[in-house]
Amino acid sequence: MGSLGGHLLPGTFFIVFAFWWGFVTAIRFVQSRRNAKKSYKSSVTMPCLFLPCVTLRKAPIESYLKAVLAFIALVIEIYTGYSISYITLDELNKLNMPSMESHGDHGHKRAADMMDHQKLYKHYNIAYGNVQHVTMYSAFIIGAIVEIMVHHGVDLPKKIEYAMGIMAFSVEAFLFAFHLHGRDPLDVHVHVLLVYAIFGCVIFACLEAYNPRQILYTYGRILFTILQGTWFYQVGFMLYPPTDNPALHWDLSKHANIMIATVCYCWHVILIIVALFFQFWFVKRVMNGSRYSILNCVDDECFGDRREMKFLALDTSDSDDSTFEHTVTKQKKKDSTGNFVITDDNV
Repeated sequence: MGSLGGHLLPGTFFIVFAFWWGFVTAIRFVQSRRNAKKSYKSSVTMPCLFLPCVTLRKAPIESYLKAVLAFIALVIEIYTGYSISYITLDELNKLNMPSMESHGDHGHKRAADMMDHQKLYKHYNIAYGNVQHVTMYSAFIIGAIVEIMVHHGVDLPKKIEYAMGIMAFSVEAFLFAFHLHGRDPLDVHVHVLLVYAIFGCVIFACLEAYNPRQILYTYGRILFTILQGTWFYQVGFMLYPPTDNPALHWDLSKHANIMIATVCYCWHVILIIVALFFQFWFVKRVMNGSRYSILNCVDDECFGDRREMKFLALDTSDSDDSTFEHTVTKQKKKDSTGNFVITDDNV
């Protein structure tokens, strides 16, 4: 992550996934308010409502995406954090000097006995910051795999998917908390603020696991996950500005910039809350919490020989995956102009 792109990539993941959680959560809540028999209940992952068939909409697509994308990021971190170089014996002795001092002058004797001090030796370079990032991505991959196993009915303890999500966020927070040694004051401060956001995810994920029917706990997890993403963007542009313009470069040792960074963090929280309110309003007023499907087409290619179409809506009172199917029978008929129209036989 020691670059602008390294901060924008995970930030994008967090923002996209969390806003999708907010969208589905709003639909679930609106539908629960419209029907008293369908109470609201959260879930760790959310169904992909816009996929073209019921099977895909019920599949744990989000978990597969998290596993694949985190694995790709893990491979990138390994590839960029590991290299091989060839150096002389004197250079190798300088790198190993702390360990050689504990063994007296043994290292110097070995160097003196060498006939050719210019001989090149293979040296493995490892970026230890990348090792931390690999560990973080591994935790999220494990969590996604457990979610997939739960979906496919593997006999696992109840709510283990919540526990693995809490574990992944906790690992991330722990790694970033000890990611700051020897850095400039502003660099340390912005990463500490990031740790606060991650711990917010941990706290609300714990509360959500305790009571999945409280929507405020779900929105707390969503809020701090989005905050992680937007703050990754902020940190990336602060530490690695994509321009040579000195006006856009932050003085990492100036106390005033630490104060400004804190103000920026607060405004991130405020604007995210506003965005979530707008998203909820959009679902409630514009979509009216409706069952959304892309299967409502009327041409022959869409229908084929099928006379029955299934529309997926969200309900949490009947099953753990928070979905149910509402089946209506559709018939193709021609109106006076010769165009196909859909009628409902159940009406």
